[in-house]
Amino acid sequence: MRYLIAAAWIAVSLVACGDSDPVGDNNGDQRTEEGDRAQLAEMRREIDALVGDAAGASIEDCRYAGLGSKPCGGPWEFIVYSASSTDTTALAERLTAYNAFEAEMNELYGYASDCSLPNAPVLTYGDGRCVAE
Repeated sequence: MRYLIAAAWIAVSLVACGDSDPVGDNNGDQRTEEGDRAQLAEMRREIDALVGDAAGASIEDCRYAGLGSKPCGGPWEFIVYSASSTDTTALAERLTAYNAFEAEMNELYGYASDCSLPNAPVLTYGDGRCVAE
């Protein structure tokens, strides 16, 4: 009888310790890697739309910001934008959301990367827009 109770206790413990909650959002929908990648791509399109063609009046308008979240830390790349033609508050909010979401994906899906950091761009101005050299 003692062995039967021990076996039942072990079985209950294993079930309780299992991953019974699927990865999901607050609506109960199950998250998938493919779905998260699609959401990240949509977030990137929104950022690109905010940046536009980085039109500015001079080099003083030109800025850059880190985009993405490498598993080792730091951004994957830098984007160039113009402070005079970009809603910088909206851009900062979207970049923060994008970077946080990608960091969450890194942890959730166990992504890895090299630990190199991209070089910060050298900003130049030409033909009425900001560009990275």
